Amino acid sequence: MSHYADKYNRSLKSANTTHASVEDYQEKSKKVRREKEAFLNREFDYRDYIFAPEGYEGIMLFLYSMIIPYLVSLSFLFVFIAKAHYQLFLEFNLASFLVIWAIGYEICAIAAIIILLYAWFSDKNSDDTSTRGTRGSRGISPRFRN
Repeated sequence: MSHYADKYNRSLKSANTTHASVEDYQEKSKKVRREKEAFLNREFDYRDYIFAPEGYEGIMLFLYSMIIPYLVSLSFLFVFIAKAHYQLFLEFNLASFLVIWAIGYEICAIAAIIILLYAWFSDKNSDDTSTRGTRGSRGISPRFRN
């Protein structure tokens, strides 16, 4: 008998796992998943996501909220409206900062909502995964079969 087969047999004898203990483990893992905090009730600290020196998060958040939508809008106007032609892009009236910023703000808001919904649905799907059934294409480990 090989070393690995002997080691496997010893682990089977020492573990002495039964079908009931597997079900107990599955129930415990279900309880842990149920106790997991809901997605919408989690704490959110914006300072964890802002690249800024300590103490200047508010100022940087303001600058980000002014600059990022403006740049997104300029790139949107250049790529989609002017079709990446520089001469057409120069014909736009770029002097109206608020109009350009508002276009970019709407684009950023839509992107943020899509990202939030994706995170929420992917978190919801991870909570609803069943612990019963087969695991992959190989099925249940031989240790846990009846």
